[in-house]
Amino acid sequence: MASDPDQARPGAARALAAAWAALWAALFLLALRLPPDGREHGNLGQFLGRLHPLLVHGPTALLVLVPVLELAGLSARRPHLRLAAGWILTLAAAAALLAAFDGWLLAWSGGFRGRDVTRHMWDGVWLAALGALAALARGRRPRVAYPVVLAGSVVLMVFTAHIGGTLTYGEGFLSEKMPAPFRAWLGIPAPARAAAALTAAPQPAVRGGPGSTDPSNPAFYGLHVAPILSRSCISCHKPEKHKGGLRMDSLALLLLGGEDGPVIAPGRPESSDLLRRVRLPPSDDDYMPSDGEKPLTPEEIRTIERWIAAGAKGG
Repeated sequence: MASDPDQARPGAARALAAAWAALWAALFLLALRLPPDGREHGNLGQFLGRLHPLLVHGPTALLVLVPVLELAGLSARRPHLRLAAGWILTLAAAAALLAAFDGWLLAWSGGFRGRDVTRHMWDGVWLAALGALAALARGRRPRVAYPVVLAGSVVLMVFTAHIGGTLTYGEGFLSEKMPAPFRAWLGIPAPARAAAALTAAPQPAVRGGPGSTDPSNPAFYGLHVAPILSRSCISCHKPEKHKGGLRMDSLALLLLGGEDGPVIAPGRPESSDLLRRVRLPPSDDDYMPSDGEKPLTPEEIRTIERWIAAGAKGG
């Protein structure tokens, strides 16, 4: 996996390729045998895994730079850029492997589970493979293999980054504030909330009607509790990504609880783990919401407490 395979010593190149293959095989087996299971596995693993957002930007930037240097280096005045591209591609492949290892560690140790979590983990594993294959193919025959593999690496990197962004910021984060002309040109529908606001008539009588502020009324959950959970909690507890086996995208699943049992005890707020966690200091390992989501205000916590004390009903 040398930067210029045509000039590298064959023995050193083979040793480097063998070492990388062994590391990637170890990563593959870890991802296969120890997939994200929704349980937390040790503080050290979680600490190291949380370095993933820092590590992942290195291979992203380096890999995007490689085709730019390759194309610019085609000029007779800048042939040195193609030699630099080889070094940078080697670094990108190594950085991608490190980021993939750390991504697996974050997914496995952090208590995450879900379709997008698993997909993002495996995308990272295969991106590490494609990056190294591109470095190995550079300068070797058939000459067409290198640009094809490099292009595939860049495309997979973009897709992997998109899934990672979705896990971190939620669905539609990139397109939510997109100007309408761009949205129309790309064929992206308007955000669901915006579309609803445009088509649905205002209903002030519902929000201010009888029982709308009564926590024992089934409508209270949808009007007051669900919006709080949607803003601060659901990004980590949805079908694509549910930490601790807990999903909060529906009332039934919220009441069902997670790996450690129910988090809501209807009629008993003092026994509800959800309230305990949101009241902890942010430095506590059990504090919710985690992952940088907006903390609940005292008034929001009081709203949830009143709802639970009234029986945690919902329509």
